[in-house]
Amino acid sequence: MLKLTSTQDYHAEILVRAAKHSEQNDRIPEAIKLYNLAGDYGTVISCLASALGTTVSRPAPDEKSKVIEKTAVDILRHYERTNRAVGRDREAVTKLLRIREAMNSKEVGRPEVALEVRSRIRFVHPGA
Repeated sequence: MLKLTSTQDYHAEILVRAAKHSEQNDRIPEAIKLYNLAGDYGTVISCLASALGTTVSRPAPDEKSKVIEKTAVDILRHYERTNRAVGRDREAVTKLLRIREAMNSKEVGRPEVALEVRSRIRFVHPGA
């Protein structure tokens, strides 16, 4: 009926289309899982970086932000073990998670932990 002749066709025609639809409808965790199933690891990390950038800009994470942060931690852990999606976007996701960790520590009255987390983040200026 669909005339899909290969796994790549299934990924492109079903999974990636569904992931894009989910992303457009602000269902980011769902989109990330679908991109991951399709093997589009670079897009997974890019979506995570974008979503985390939005969540970190909020002073306190809501439930949706917490789900995205947990998904990011799980995905990064898996990708590190399997050596997938390396590069700038993955570094950005790691830094954004550390920023959120520092913000949460400061919020609960543990500024020393926040400073420790911040010191682990290595910022590189664009001109450097």
